[in-house]
Amino acid sequence: MASELTMYQKITDDIRGAIDSGTLKSGDKVPSVSVLKGKYGVSHITALRVYKELSDLRYVQQKRGCGYFVRSNEELKRSAFTGNIGCFIRPLRGYTNTDNYFNDINLGIQTEICARHINLFTSHTVLPLNNPPISNASLEHIVDAMLEVAGNVDGYLVDERIPDDMLQRVLRSTDKPMVIVNRLSELPVDTVTPPNREGMFKGLDTAVRMGYNCFIYCNPGTVHTNIKARIAAFKNFVADNNISDKQIVIVDGCCINPLTVTLASLEKGIKQLKSEGKTLIVAGMDVIARDCTDWLPTKNLHPGKDIGVLSTEGTGYININNPEISSVLSNPEQIGVIAVNLLLQRISAESHADPKNYSPEGTFSFGETI
Repeated sequence: MASELTMYQKITDDIRGAIDSGTLKSGDKVPSVSVLKGKYGVSHITALRVYKELSDLRYVQQKRGCGYFVRSNEELKRSAFTGNIGCFIRPLRGYTNTDNYFNDINLGIQTEICARHINLFTSHTVLPLNNPPISNASLEHIVDAMLEVAGNVDGYLVDERIPDDMLQRVLRSTDKPMVIVNRLSELPVDTVTPPNREGMFKGLDTAVRMGYNCFIYCNPGTVHTNIKARIAAFKNFVADNNISDKQIVIVDGCCINPLTVTLASLEKGIKQLKSEGKTLIVAGMDVIARDCTDWLPTKNLHPGKDIGVLSTEGTGYININNPEISSVLSNPEQIGVIAVNLLLQRISAESHADPKNYSPEGTFSFGETI
């Protein structure tokens, strides 16, 4: 007896064949769920999965309350689906015990691509994306590769390290949808980032409920949109909760200045807030949180007891040493999954919404430092 998976593929192929041969013509209604169940002996879920696949392939479109119908001839000709996605994301690198963030994004992308029966095209030109700063020549090679494969892919997944001005050239030269992974953009495309605002609010709300009322924000100081979004979210939370300026210290440039400078500013901030209440150090990056957590005992301050530490990424830095740092989790694997699904929705014209930013749900790991 054929499995549900085998039958799902057979039904999809049968309907595609009927459309390609002209048996089902533009505007014709595709057999209903009950018809598919009766003819093939499959479950309701399997029948719905067939419709989803045919929608992604741009063979059919749903008319709410009426069912699924074959697309117009013009749409079928204009949007012949190759079943390929161009993945211009940095390649896998050796796993470490500190930061596998983009490896996990790649895992999410590849897992979802396979589950959706889509092919992934990756160019050798993306190798330099693993080693910034990236030369203009390397970026030019990447853009040239994107343009070269435009006729053989249905859309692009794009690494944060390819700048907007380069991607603008691709958008002008092709009609392919694009999703940028791990940063915001001014371009009219969807983006996927960590849950910067939601995660920050969730972490800080947890800390407030645990009695923390004073905050030192360690700002990396870089220009990345995620870093900017996190400090903006921190300031929004402070304003929304009427936390006074006397209860706040911001240490800037933590990933730019020497560590000794950052720790000196941190020590000054701790002393400044000592009389105001219970203090929490909030780090805009995990590496900063780890440096702070490892440094505090040298000043006879015990994380989670005398002072709290909260991080905002959830990479391997939070548990490389003891204690495990309390952290918002970025959920990079889900970032990859979301990016694939967004792109397929754009390819299939399932989504006509204005482009915007999407993020996975923010989750919180209590760790041992709050």
